[in-house]
Amino acid sequence: METPPRVQTAFRLEESLLRRLKKKAREQNKSLNSYVEALLRADVCDTPEFPDVAFPVAHAPHVARMRDILPPFTERELREDEKLAYLLSK
Repeated sequence: METPPRVQTAFRLEESLLRRLKKKAREQNKSLNSYVEALLRADVCDTPEFPDVAFPVAHAPHVARMRDILPPFTERELREDEKLAYLLSK
């Protein structure tokens, strides 16, 4: 698996915060960069990348079974809610 390219950037942090980040990175045997990247990824990417879902998905048997459980969704709501669209594609 190929590693995605990285882009160098800079941040201004409080000195005490930087010290704590470095300490936590050392405790986990990670570089500061790797540790901070993992924190950021967990915050903004806590859900997997969702595949595109072809619409309508309502014909799938598992979706039909869920109709009595889930409230009705419009096609627009399905398109705008990636998590819902992903679940309905399973």
